[in-house]
Amino acid sequence: MSKPSPLIQREFPVGLVLAQACIIPCAGLIAWQLFGLVAAKSAAIGAFIGWLGSGYAAWKSFRFGGNGQLMLASFYQGVIGKFVIVIAGFFIAFRTIDPLSASALFAGFAVIQAMAWAYPVWLGQISGKS
Repeated sequence: MSKPSPLIQREFPVGLVLAQACIIPCAGLIAWQLFGLVAAKSAAIGAFIGWLGSGYAAWKSFRFGGNGQLMLASFYQGVIGKFVIVIAGFFIAFRTIDPLSASALFAGFAVIQAMAWAYPVWLGQISGKS
């Protein structure tokens, strides 16, 4: 007898969070090469803040598979938790890190968010070639 496939495929969110984690040092290295050490530190911290929020949202949202009410409730909890983590991360970064490049901090965060859009396209191109 075959086993039914799960309602939620966890490979996608896990792959997205891992791809975002790989972008953190890349954002720091690119900012270091282009703008210096302060920008590199700021970009890496901004990317890390975005990654923490995305990781929490993915973990919270994709825990349940099968029960629609639990899935919806956990999705909302994940999004709210991501919002709180990001706001707290920016607050802590602006309060404690000196010197800080605000533009590099937000650029690092934006790169992580853009990865959420680029990753599905990249997966589609890989699956289309095989």
